[in-house]
Amino acid sequence: MVGPSPLYDRVADRIREQISNGAIAPNSRIPSERILAETFGVSRVTVRQALKELESAGLVEVVAGARWARSSIVDPDYTTSEDSIEEGAAGLVSFSHLAQSNGLKATAEVLTNETRASTLDEADLLGIAPGAPIVDLVRLRYLDSIPTLIDFSLLPEGLAPGIGKHDFSQTSLYQTLAERYGLNAARADCIMEARGATEEAAAHLGLAPGAPVLVIVQKTFSDTGRIIQWCRSVYRGDRYRFRAILDGLQGTQRLRPLGSGGRPGIQPTDRTKEPAI
Repeated sequence: MVGPSPLYDRVADRIREQISNGAIAPNSRIPSERILAETFGVSRVTVRQALKELESAGLVEVVAGARWARSSIVDPDYTTSEDSIEEGAAGLVSFSHLAQSNGLKATAEVLTNETRASTLDEADLLGIAPGAPIVDLVRLRYLDSIPTLIDFSLLPEGLAPGIGKHDFSQTSLYQTLAERYGLNAARADCIMEARGATEEAAAHLGLAPGAPVLVIVQKTFSDTGRIIQWCRSVYRGDRYRFRAILDGLQGTQRLRPLGSGGRPGIQPTDRTKEPAI
């Protein structure tokens, strides 16, 4: 005869049920051990054991010391390819390293690599004098031989003389900047937008015009604060996803004032200073 299951197992089942029925919303913080102990009429030690069991099952995740509920249900209307790549908001990582960490092989085809004088708008993007030399670099990036993104980069040639002579179908841009020029990619300012693919992007990525793509516009800064790259990356929507875990505001407004009126919110799109792609 089989005896009753341990008390922590029964508590784990009840928490699992609450996650499943939405009483504890997926991707939300789990109530504290004290609150759960009071809710179920058990000790905090029992609650702790139950939560560890749910962590092992993948239904609870610990992030920065807090427990979060994860859903075991996949939304059929929001799925990506098995060979998709996922990026987190933990820091700057090269595309090659990101692919490798996802178990995929990254390759590149250089479509444009031209050193020329900057236009007024391009100089403004890079914080250099108009007419100063820049490298206009366009690469088609592949994951396991499937075209996944187009990367349009502008580089200030004055900070990295001769950077345009490198073959970036074989070498990493960030690695070259760091090892050859001492320009370490220390931080980046990014804006992400969902768009429909232009005819040019669709042709390169094997998509129908208007198909969903994710566009990331990024300025990358060195550890001395110099802009070392401006880029616009156009990703296939079914091959790339971005993951972030956001803490609650806890009484403090944490959105930066981005618009001209100084109000927090989403920055209005201003394409007047961006090169066409």
